[in-house]
Amino acid sequence: MQTLAEIRELLDQAGMHPRKQFGQCFLFDKNLLGKLLELADLSGDQTVLEVGPGTGTLTEELLDRAGRVVAAEIDRDLCRLLRRRLGGRDNFHLIEGDVLAGKHAIAPKVLAAVDPRANLVSNLPYNIATPLVAECLLCSWRSLHAPETRFERLVVTVQQEVAERFAAPPGSGAYGPISVLAALLATVTAGPIVPATSFWPRPKVASRIVRFDFDPARAAALRSADVLQQVLTMVFGQRRKQIHSAARRRDGFVDADRFSGALAEAGVDPASRPEEITPEQYLRLANALSDRP
Repeated sequence: MQTLAEIRELLDQAGMHPRKQFGQCFLFDKNLLGKLLELADLSGDQTVLEVGPGTGTLTEELLDRAGRVVAAEIDRDLCRLLRRRLGGRDNFHLIEGDVLAGKHAIAPKVLAAVDPRANLVSNLPYNIATPLVAECLLCSWRSLHAPETRFERLVVTVQQEVAERFAAPPGSGAYGPISVLAALLATVTAGPIVPATSFWPRPKVASRIVRFDFDPARAAALRSADVLQQVLTMVFGQRRKQIHSAARRRDGFVDADRFSGALAEAGVDPASRPEEITPEQYLRLANALSDRP
């Protein structure tokens, strides 16, 4: 693993500096990098996706533990550095570009490179953490019904506030769409907190390592992830209002009568607010709407 001095030297030699527009903060705490790898629990034949490999300090460790590492890096200067340092490794595949194709899809070239199964192990740039985790979970759900990449496990370092949303219980201020999605499709395990002092440049907030294990049996209970997402977007768009009023919005995907019938079928109190409804109730609600014409 690279020390902070080694990371800085590599960037200096390449005439580079950390770029705020890409959310670049380099984790250099070897103990916490070890904890990340311990939670990843890799075997020698797995394909790993790393997003934002930076100077390759985590990448080097992944290459020694996994069968293949696909690294997606948006910074072309860092790509040159990575090719120079790691391009000779047979199990290293670098993709230059954004891991996301828009806000709600993983780039096709990334999916093609890791298909059919992969683990995500990354110190994620803060600005893409939630959409990327959501898309990995949704890809995995779709793999139950069609040829699609399945992400068996995600082990990521994210902003602590984001980590709290991933595992937030109903009734808490952090509870929202990603909390519901994660609860219905995976088992979420909170790892150690990563202090801001473990990064360079130092961010304003602490981070946390989080592990998601995709649960095929739990995910199979959901009939339509698209319907679930539409429900969550609709109701959390006005999270302070009673849920029965959500379908009255002009941009609602379902009319009020149909929505009221689905609430009754799912056993959801129409006077409850979105943050009071459990993931299991959202599952029943989405399934009820999936069954209706």
